[in-house]
Amino acid sequence: MNTNSFPKLIMLLIFLAMLPVTMVVPVLKEMIKDIHLSGNLAVALFTSISMLGSFLFSPIAGMISDKLGNRSNIIGIAAIIDGILFFSLTLISDLNILMFVRFIEGATHIFVIGLLLASISDRENNPSSKFFQKGKLMGIAGMFLSLGAATGMPLGILGKSNALIPFYVGAGILFFIGAISLFFLEDSIKEQKIKFTFSHLIHSIQSTPSLLIPFFFHFIDRFTVGFLVSSFNIHMREDLLFHPGKAGAFLGLVLFPMSILSYPSAIFSKKYGILPLVLIGSIIYGIFLSLVGGTDDTTSIFIFLLGAGVGAGVMYVPSMILASRLAPKGLDATIMSGFTGFGSLGFLLGPIASVGLENFWKETESIADPFFALSSSFGFLEILMVAITIPFLSKLQKQLRKPS
Repeated sequence: MNTNSFPKLIMLLIFLAMLPVTMVVPVLKEMIKDIHLSGNLAVALFTSISMLGSFLFSPIAGMISDKLGNRSNIIGIAAIIDGILFFSLTLISDLNILMFVRFIEGATHIFVIGLLLASISDRENNPSSKFFQKGKLMGIAGMFLSLGAATGMPLGILGKSNALIPFYVGAGILFFIGAISLFFLEDSIKEQKIKFTFSHLIHSIQSTPSLLIPFFFHFIDRFTVGFLVSSFNIHMREDLLFHPGKAGAFLGLVLFPMSILSYPSAIFSKKYGILPLVLIGSIIYGIFLSLVGGTDDTTSIFIFLLGAGVGAGVMYVPSMILASRLAPKGLDATIMSGFTGFGSLGFLLGPIASVGLENFWKETESIADPFFALSSSFGFLEILMVAITIPFLSKLQKQLRKPS
């Protein structure tokens, strides 16, 4: 493949791969609470169990791909399997079996999205590519990723009359991705095959401990999103009486600014530095996330979610670029899959922690507004991560200046 050509097909597939992930979020109330007669914890578990699969299998996806020197076939096969699993979720009546299939589905999906991002990282770190370490491709990839997630949210309205329709549509999209990948997607690496093991990821972190900074930023970011898709999602549906389409559109307010700002933030990171954008964006995101649980006014919620989206858009791609830039040579897929995996772990724990913390604040008599305390708790984590990172800024800057 010509590394100097813009990877249009990969960008399209990144966008499409995110649609099934979020289009089902607005109908989780119907899918889990109504159809399967379960509570808020089951809704959180349905989201989290998928992320557990993603977390556990993300390094495996990266290492297999790096070892084989192949992306396209793995992406295509994984997408088709993911589509089968996604469709099967509509056929299962037993909640325990449903959760198990959801776990496998999450594990399969990480092969798709993780290796699509790795294909972009290949070009960003290829010295013969005109995109070499410019951040542009990663910025555009982040834009399409968040745009896909944002577009999927309001598509939850497809489930207004039948909550299973978003699952049918999502399965169809995954089948399409699989076919396109197998027949039209070219491999982005043509290097000699190298034997990789799980220890490569561990060794990379040990030899470059600063990798933990973008990894943990991504962990906290996804952890806080767990609050939005679980407790806040149910809050909009049951307390504010939003229908699935409206709830999805409001959740999309966080993701649409991410897509719009992804490319500009990549360009600005080249001009002003990666780290300032990560820190400033995280602070903005944390502040507005804290505020969103303190009001039932629709206009205020709109503004706060939009503000959180702006903060997320400023820092998302720079944190991805930071992980890519710190990746040891030849381990792009392993590091990017590890980065994605840390995010999956955050998304795994976030919904469960949100439901548990919500119950805790409700039982705390001294708290006048438990839901405001809940959103503030998650917003504070973003600001805390910034404070923890500040002492390491000088060392990180030196590492980023080193020639690759």
